[in-house]
Amino acid sequence: MNTLNLNFGSEINWAGMWESGILNAWSQHWIAKYGSIREAWNRMAAEYDGDLEHSNRLKFVDKIERHSPEAVLDVGAGTGVFALPLAKRAKKVVAVEPSVGMLDILKNKAEKLNLTNIEYINKKWEEVSIEKLTEINNGGYDLVISSHALYYITDLHNSFKKMNDVSKGYVYLLMIANEERDNTYSKLWERLHKKPMPPYPDYSCLYMVLREIGIHPNIEMLDTYAKRYVENIDELIERWKDYLDLDGEPTEDQRAAIREYLAGKTKEEDGKLYMEWESKDALIYWRAEE
Repeated sequence: MNTLNLNFGSEINWAGMWESGILNAWSQHWIAKYGSIREAWNRMAAEYDGDLEHSNRLKFVDKIERHSPEAVLDVGAGTGVFALPLAKRAKKVVAVEPSVGMLDILKNKAEKLNLTNIEYINKKWEEVSIEKLTEINNGGYDLVISSHALYYITDLHNSFKKMNDVSKGYVYLLMIANEERDNTYSKLWERLHKKPMPPYPDYSCLYMVLREIGIHPNIEMLDTYAKRYVENIDELIERWKDYLDLDGEPTEDQRAAIREYLAGKTKEEDGKLYMEWESKDALIYWRAEE
């Protein structure tokens, strides 16, 4: 994994380091291709949901639900990985999600499960006021969670402060701690783009932003995985074009390089081909001040 070279000086712009790192690592390409991050997720919502169909993220629900929250706020709820199981246990879940594509899938799933206690806000987190959130729930929330949405949230100091201020219990932030970018991936990137892979910002940037606003959170490292079943390697190649920030169709050399990399990452189970992603996730959490 490539990470930014962090200098622990007192004048470091931790929030800027995180935002610019994410932008250079992949967001810039998506904005150029789709027009905005929101539109990118509208297009990729179904694929994203399929990627999480066979994952262990659900096991973390028990961890974050151990405080028996009655009111839950899910920031960047996506297709409902956490919102849906939490809605089965809590009295109310408020799901904030800017992507219509993601939210449509979440709503359809909730309807099939006969869950009527989820309220949806189709906005970016930065666009939602504390007044609106407390009005919806008639007060604060026992649990605020943001799972793998912090890559696209800006104005981090105020965004974290708002999560803290609207919580009357715990705030949980879940994000990738190490991209699965091993030496073979780095070599693949360099072969495709003829330049080194851009550095990826470390989660410690977010920890330091929290420290700057007076929050001293806990950090726990979690082992995560997800399986994606496919018909063949060609299907994976088509999906990986976005992950690898390729513009247009890959050349024959690029396609051969991607095929070679993916062939070493795929496995077979009961006659079915699948690729498994493994990573470390950082769970950063704290109890909001009363």
